[in-house]
Amino acid sequence: MQFIGNAKEGRRGVQFYAGGILLLLTLYILGSLPLLLLWERQFPAQELTLTDAHQIDQFGPLQLYFWMLFPFVLIFFGLILYLVKVHRRNILSLFTSAKSFRWSRFFWFACFVLLFQSLFTVLQWWVFSDTQNATIYWNFEPNKFFPLLLLSLVLIPIQATAEELIFRVYALQGLFARTGKVWLSMLLSAVFFATVHGSNPEIQALGPAIIFYYFLAGLFLALISVQDNGIELSMAYHTSNNLFSAAVVSSSWQVFHTEALWLDSSEPGSASSYLIAGILSFTFLYLILAKKFNWNPIGALR
Repeated sequence: MQFIGNAKEGRRGVQFYAGGILLLLTLYILGSLPLLLLWERQFPAQELTLTDAHQIDQFGPLQLYFWMLFPFVLIFFGLILYLVKVHRRNILSLFTSAKSFRWSRFFWFACFVLLFQSLFTVLQWWVFSDTQNATIYWNFEPNKFFPLLLLSLVLIPIQATAEELIFRVYALQGLFARTGKVWLSMLLSAVFFATVHGSNPEIQALGPAIIFYYFLAGLFLALISVQDNGIELSMAYHTSNNLFSAAVVSSSWQVFHTEALWLDSSEPGSASSYLIAGILSFTFLYLILAKKFNWNPIGALR
């Protein structure tokens, strides 16, 4: 469990973390300003909303997608610089306790997650595409999809890694440096992860209970980071999950509104179904990873 304790190697005074939190808020606000100004110019006196399909079409889904991800570019570079220069952290220690970044882990798990999600969607589309119950429709338009794919391959890894640095490095390691308790640090970091995602459109569509899904996701990502002594696997999952939502399947009620390969026109459904799916999928993935990498039992974490 060396990775979770890496924050102890740098400067960890309260004033440094307060400055880091202030930096994150500042960078997010600065990164969000272009979207707000562009939206105000195109739709004067109309509130920015991610649920109005007509306004999104007028604004341009690709332009909206770019500016939604732009704040994370600032956060990614800004947080790394702050951790290295202010907290005096070694840059490799931000990502892993191994001697080098484990690219093989990252690419293997990223491909595994993306393939699993894609196969499930293809099967669902194939079964229902010729029936009146069809909800997933093939939407491939080369002139729209390939710019989306290129933008996604550049920005989604940055966005996903920025979030991993915030929650699985800055929050998780910082909490452990103060408390010395692994499970408490993981649980609190998962609470922070869920809270920050509380403004996502999925909350409005599925109800506030879906916040527990984000808590489970945050706990799963924290757990595999601690067990594997690095964020290569959590980065892989986060990147593949977001790539899937952006470029493979998109819907009108999720955070990304894009011209993906498939469009899902189904109703959001119930929060309980997503919670059950989350529990099953996170458990399955954890068992696969624990078996492959011969992790210690969960009970051994202290």
